[in-house]
Amino acid sequence: MQAAIFRLVGTNAGRQFAIGPLTRGAGEADAFEIGGTAGHITVNATSTVAAISGVHWWLKYVAGGHLSTNGDRISLPDVLPAPATPVRQSTELAERYAYNFTVFGYTTPFWTWSEWTRELDYLAASGTNRALALVGQEIVWYDTFRDFGMDELAVRQWIAQPAHQPWQWYGEITGYDADASGYSGPVSVALMNKRAELGNKIIDRMKELGITPVFPAFVGHVPDEAFADLHPGTHIPAQSDYAGHPRPYWLDTTEALFPEVAARFYAAQKTHFGTTTHYSNDLFFEVGDDVLPSFLDGADLGEAAKAVQDALNRAVPDAIWILQGWQDNPRLDVLNAVDENRVVVMDLDSDDSRKWQDTEAYWGVPWSWGTIANFGGRLGMFGNLIEPGRTLQTVRTDPARRRLVGTAWVPEGTHQNPVVADLLGEVAWRHSPVDLETWIVNYARRRYGVDDPHAAAAWRILLKTAYSYAATGHTTGEGPFETPFAVEPTLTPGSACVFGPDQWRYDPAVFAPCLTEMLAIDDKVRALATYQYDLVDVTRQQLANRARLLVDKVRAAYQAKNEADVRRHTDRFLRALDLTEQILATNKDWLLGTWLEQAKSWATDDDERKILEWNARSILTIWTSKAQPVLRDYANRDWLGLLSGYYRPRWKRFFDDLPATIASGHPPTYSDWGARGDAWSQQTEAHPTQPSGDPYAVASRIAAEIAGDPV
Repeated sequence: MQAAIFRLVGTNAGRQFAIGPLTRGAGEADAFEIGGTAGHITVNATSTVAAISGVHWWLKYVAGGHLSTNGDRISLPDVLPAPATPVRQSTELAERYAYNFTVFGYTTPFWTWSEWTRELDYLAASGTNRALALVGQEIVWYDTFRDFGMDELAVRQWIAQPAHQPWQWYGEITGYDADASGYSGPVSVALMNKRAELGNKIIDRMKELGITPVFPAFVGHVPDEAFADLHPGTHIPAQSDYAGHPRPYWLDTTEALFPEVAARFYAAQKTHFGTTTHYSNDLFFEVGDDVLPSFLDGADLGEAAKAVQDALNRAVPDAIWILQGWQDNPRLDVLNAVDENRVVVMDLDSDDSRKWQDTEAYWGVPWSWGTIANFGGRLGMFGNLIEPGRTLQTVRTDPARRRLVGTAWVPEGTHQNPVVADLLGEVAWRHSPVDLETWIVNYARRRYGVDDPHAAAAWRILLKTAYSYAATGHTTGEGPFETPFAVEPTLTPGSACVFGPDQWRYDPAVFAPCLTEMLAIDDKVRALATYQYDLVDVTRQQLANRARLLVDKVRAAYQAKNEADVRRHTDRFLRALDLTEQILATNKDWLLGTWLEQAKSWATDDDERKILEWNARSILTIWTSKAQPVLRDYANRDWLGLLSGYYRPRWKRFFDDLPATIASGHPPTYSDWGARGDAWSQQTEAHPTQPSGDPYAVASRIAAEIAGDPV
């Protein structure tokens, strides 16, 4: 705990904290108290996580400092200040969970220990006491299925590469050794061993910090017919495809073979990673009621769920099974069949779909209020601060909540829009709705270290636009109105991802002054990592908004059959894309090269290096060469190198062909976007891994240029 505090606030500051125990009050799951005198700060707490959260609270609300996933600002005096009066914060929420399975594909698949060290400290500082631990767990499959007679190579071919592996845990995909590209497998033993080694370090650090690691549970997913053929007479039905990908087969959990396989799975897991108290996985995740009977193939859903819980309980007595509240999952049949006192349902989308209300708080089982906040790791300034800041606080005292026991921060990708994580990390310790107008201004003050009217104005604009659904009412679709650069070219670009919104979430004219305000903030902040990240993000978002308005201009000129204006506005659109690359180049968080080099760093030879680079490239673009168009560009990114190398050639091709179709009024269409994406995914050209240029200078030049050329 002391080491974590040193890492977060520095050794000199850390030595001025005395950490002690605290007795829980009535109805409290966790609490901390901050007191002491200058230079001798006391933090008494009911748990390790509560103590580290207490230090974080002190940093924010006593010292005026800031931690985030995208830049810190810690400028502390030699003698630390104590609060004027003692501070006590508590929470009744015992389960404060972090991570969607997909984070391990869209954000962290190629992280090393240095990234995880900081991440876990930040989770603890944000009050997280449960976190999914998925890194390296594939070696458990490897041991399990080899012991049940499968060929060693066949098992490795079945296991997906790191960036795609989360969906295999869901039971939605398998490995891609049969891809025509030849870049997708098999996973190597060396890679599995290295990932298992990192996984153990993550788990050990979680336990040191007081975070319960959440392991994947075994719900019957097995390799394809190779496993079924080894066990004739056992009910192992094939499952239908997922967006073009073969799913694992399903070992009917009511069959006599299931307890044997489950026991071996948990034994292998224990050998490699030990045991924990919380396990997560779902039967038939993202499988609709209309097709569920075909997946069950005659099995009883309730009995199948009970068998899963029974096998888990035999391996780890009294373990908690975490289920995900998403779409049709979990069904009442499941919850009626299992021991509800050993289940927690995470409502992934409480701030949007409010599934908990539709199910009468999951029919009375323990559940957690959750927010996805991000889909696919897609960038774009976006987040709903109103729901966690206000709505969650009212839900916590609403009798309809029934057995609400926690929160769930379950983004599909993380390390963007840090303001959302900042608020969510503290609301569990609050008991009344947050005054967001005041909170956002204070957030800017902490993040930049100045009480500046322009910073306040910029963040008020962001609160009204990017970080609120309230501006234009609720817009259907997942995440932000995405950058048009990532959309497959058309005169009517909606969302690059088919699940994203197809219309503005806010008025771009209201957002536009934000860049001017950001550039006007006191020049003392220009060297801060926090300011530089935000300035790049606001500039990038302004250019994305501008490009959407320019497509409207192109379409109007095309419909008016004005070729000169078509060419002029298409050039302006491409200029906006090029300017976006220029601003992205100035900050380390916006570089494709970093993602690719991290992936390649895990390889043991040139062949594996190509496979892992393909894995990193494909998930951002085509997803896989087998994927149906529904998944293409699902994980699009505004990254240096991706815009110029992948998105720009698509738009340039479309714009070059567009004038010739003006007479007919039928814009060009193409059927080879998938093939072109597949080809790009197999490339190996290098991209920058270090930023270049001054973000303030570049943003100022861009702001001046677009001001002189208004849309």
